[in-house]
Amino acid sequence: MSSTEGTRRPVGINDVAARAGVSPGTVSNVLNRPERVAESTRRRVERAVQELDYVRNSSGRSLRSGRSDSVGLLVLDVTNPFFAEVARGVEDTAGEEGLAVVLLNSGEQAARQQRSIRLLAEQRAAGAVIMPVDGDTADLLWLRKQGVPGVLLDRGDVSDDIACSVSVDNHAGGMAAGRHLINLGHERITYLSGPGDLEQCRTRLEGLRASVAESGADPDQVVRVIHTAQLNAESGEKAVEEVLAGGPKRRPQAVFCTNDQLAVGVIKGLGERGLSAPSDLSVVGYDDVNLAALVHPGLTTVAQPKYELGRSAMELLLSELNDPDHSHVRLRFAPELTVRGSTAAYRP
Repeated sequence: MSSTEGTRRPVGINDVAARAGVSPGTVSNVLNRPERVAESTRRRVERAVQELDYVRNSSGRSLRSGRSDSVGLLVLDVTNPFFAEVARGVEDTAGEEGLAVVLLNSGEQAARQQRSIRLLAEQRAAGAVIMPVDGDTADLLWLRKQGVPGVLLDRGDVSDDIACSVSVDNHAGGMAAGRHLINLGHERITYLSGPGDLEQCRTRLEGLRASVAESGADPDQVVRVIHTAQLNAESGEKAVEEVLAGGPKRRPQAVFCTNDQLAVGVIKGLGERGLSAPSDLSVVGYDDVNLAALVHPGLTTVAQPKYELGRSAMELLLSELNDPDHSHVRLRFAPELTVRGSTAAYRP
């Protein structure tokens, strides 16, 4: 038996043309510029396409046009549910314009980001929505030189001259978390951060310190910072040992985590040591992913409009792709504190 038995040659544009009794050029017009074709002819071609189950060759069209019908979405960590909601916003908006979304994961590593950026250029992606691993915009600028425009996601510190950006006011989010903990009477706060070169981590810390200064206290005396290698639950769980170092009299009264994944890990790590939130430590997260309302106790967190972030980023990218008069803009959303059961007033 031949290894190819049971397979068939893909239906081509010439097959559709023969079935409809028109030229291949007419079929191409029906597929790409239907307004140029008479209605009766267009219907014959559409019927032939349906009968033959013809699938158009987008790669060939990409070679001719120099641009594909796909856009890239490069995120820091595909396992973080925050990015799932962002991706849904990007994909819904792209789908309305007939574009497919290719999801890429940098894993918070600059080398993987560079490989993903090069892949998008090689595939002649129409554009990209990118969450960079650090403040270096060289990769984005290189991608633009290859003819692939990009929008930065969750980065509010980029010049309008470089690209459009969509972000949430991380400084305000850090202040909201800090004010909440200070109003509960907490005087020793640990900020559990990810890599220090992430703009989100730095700016949320600045907001936390500003809220402490606003209260009249010294941020250097109140806030302690612990960095984790990654922004996931495992890193949060491992960090609990360092959070609790020094014993009950020196440990913090509250922990503010730079995302919900870390916060969930902290709550788990506390439980493994016979402690709990908020009885022993108040815990605050950031993002308000679905899991935040499902854990026990429910996680107090700073909510971000995740779906709207993705949708707005894609809308800006479409504007750049379709509008010759497009100008780069920065969109910034306001965060909102969501109080649940993981925080409580400090009890000496």
